[in-house]
Amino acid sequence: MSKILKALINASERAACIARSCTESSGDTLLVAEKCETDANIRFERDFKTIADVLAQECAKVEIASYLPELAEYVRGEECNEINGVTIAIQKSQEETAKLLSSLIPMSTANRMAKSVHGEINTICLDLPEMLTLDTDNLGVWIDPIDATAEFIAGVRGEANASHGLPCVTVLIGAYLRSSGEPVVGVINQPFYNGGKGRIIWGVNYEGVKKCYVGDREVDFGHNTILISGAEKPDIVEKIKNSGFEVISVPGAGHKLLKVALGEAAGYIVSKGTTFRWDTCGPHAILNARGGGLISYTTHKPIIYNDGSGLEPKEYCNSEGIIAYADNDTLQKILNTLS
Repeated sequence: MSKILKALINASERAACIARSCTESSGDTLLVAEKCETDANIRFERDFKTIADVLAQECAKVEIASYLPELAEYVRGEECNEINGVTIAIQKSQEETAKLLSSLIPMSTANRMAKSVHGEINTICLDLPEMLTLDTDNLGVWIDPIDATAEFIAGVRGEANASHGLPCVTVLIGAYLRSSGEPVVGVINQPFYNGGKGRIIWGVNYEGVKKCYVGDREVDFGHNTILISGAEKPDIVEKIKNSGFEVISVPGAGHKLLKVALGEAAGYIVSKGTTFRWDTCGPHAILNARGGGLISYTTHKPIIYNDGSGLEPKEYCNSEGIIAYADNDTLQKILNTLS
C-alpha cells in the first residue's frame, strides 16, 4: 500500500512542479487551446486546456508507471495528449522533451517545463500500516492534472480576481477498485498554497482501514458552510440557506472538495452534471477515510469509478450531480433540506 500511495503522491508533485514552472515567466508564453465540443465541460460556454495540463497528465502517468508498471494501462485522465496538432509524450531526456515542447512554446519556456519533468522532486514521509496490502491487479487510477484551468490561466497571466486564481488550482489523483469502482486511495495536491510552497493531503479507505494525512493542523468539522458553484440553481441555494447553512461559491471542484476534506466546509453540492470521475475519485477516497463521503445528488448512492475505457469524455460525467459531505450528520441534514 505504501508503494501505491507514494506513486500517487510523487505523480501529483510532478504535475504540481509543471504547473509552478509556468509562473516563472510572462503568461503570454502559456499555450492555451480551446477544447472541442466532445471534450468540453458543458458548464462553460468555452472550455480550455493548456500545454501544462497535457504535460502534467502525461508526466503523472509516467511517474505512476515507473513505480507500478502493471498499472500503466489502467491510468486515465481528463486530457487527451494532443494540443494544437502536437502529441505530447515524455521523452528520454530533458533536452528531447524541451525540443518537443519548443514546437509549441518559446524554447526558454520549453526548457523550464522540461526541467520540471525530469528534475528531482521533494517527497514526504509516509506513515501507513505495513500489514495493509492492496492488490494492484484490481486497481485503476483517475488523474485531473490541473483542476480549475480557468483560474490557472488567469493566475499565470496576472488577471485573477481576489480570492481566485492560482490558490484555487489542485492536482487530483485517485485509485479505485476495478472490480467494484470503489475509491480507495486519494491525493489532493495544492501547488500554489502558501505562496507556491504547496501542500499535499491524502487518504486511504480499504477493508476497514481508514487513514489520512491533512497536514500539521487540527481539523475542525464544526463549520456550517456549504460550497456551491456560481452556476447552481437559485431555488436550491435558497433551500440550503433557509436550513441554516451558510452558502459560499468558490472556484474549482477540487478546491471545494479540498475544503470539505480539511473541515473548512461541511459539504459541497452540485445538482447538475458538471463534475467528472477525474474530479471526484481522489477526493472521494479522502472523504471516505475521514468519515465523510460523496454520493449522487439524485440517487444518493456513492459514485463509482470503474467505467469502461475509450468512451467519450462526457460519458465520465457525474451526470446526476454530487453531494460531498464531511460526516454523516451533515449528510442527513443536507438530505432533509433537499427533500
